Amino acid sequence: MTIHSSAGRPAGAAFGIVPSSPGEAPTARCGASREVGPGCVVAGDPAGRRIILVHAASSESRAWTRLLRAVPAGQEWVAVPRPDPAPINGAARLRGDPSVPAAALRPLLALRRSRKPLLIGCGSGVPVALRAVLDFPELVGGLLLIDPMSEEAARPGVFRRIAARILPPVIRDSAAELQAMAPSLDSVRVPVTLVQGKDEPDGLAGASFLEQRLTGCRNLTVVTVPGQQVLPAKHESAIRGALAALVASVERGGA
Repeated sequence: MTIHSSAGRPAGAAFGIVPSSPGEAPTARCGASREVGPGCVVAGDPAGRRIILVHAASSESRAWTRLLRAVPAGQEWVAVPRPDPAPINGAARLRGDPSVPAAALRPLLALRRSRKPLLIGCGSGVPVALRAVLDFPELVGGLLLIDPMSEEAARPGVFRRIAARILPPVIRDSAAELQAMAPSLDSVRVPVTLVQGKDEPDGLAGASFLEQRLTGCRNLTVVTVPGQQVLPAKHESAIRGALAALVASVERGGA
């Protein structure tokens, strides 16, 4: 691992989480984890700092479940799939609007004892996390962005194997979404950590794209791991280490 650093229905119902009070969502008891909606898992301390992981789709939730088995003390982790409208079958590429799922995150951005939540965006969750901090800068303490430019198949989890055989792939164009936000990214002020594969394929701007544009954040850290892609099972220790360092940075800043 290499690190280098430079100084109607509530919206949350899209995740299967219906707030029980303004700005709050039901949680599991400390140390437990449970699925509270399609692809949405909550674990940790209900009174702790909230860490929200936005990943590609409900079908990928199991890949992240292992991380929620050991939530650090004083934190609550919420893993949610990106709540986009269903893609149109047969489309070659899907260029979504990150502001729509970012707005759905708003009820989850709960302050706990004046501690702001942190956002983790993975793959197509990266544009959503960035859009959320742009739209709600006073409610987000920091960002952990994993595989910023990776493209992921947008398939319903139950039918993905069958659909893969009979339908052309539907690809969410995360790169286009990020490029559309490029003019605004210098207004991000919170600490940001980027995590990506060391051997990222040629042609993907990856973390370098965001490094060049996140010029206003308090500090920017880039973590590279072996391989082309960051996998939660293979790179769990790197992800946990990057998040722990980010939390420490946010706490030093008083957020």
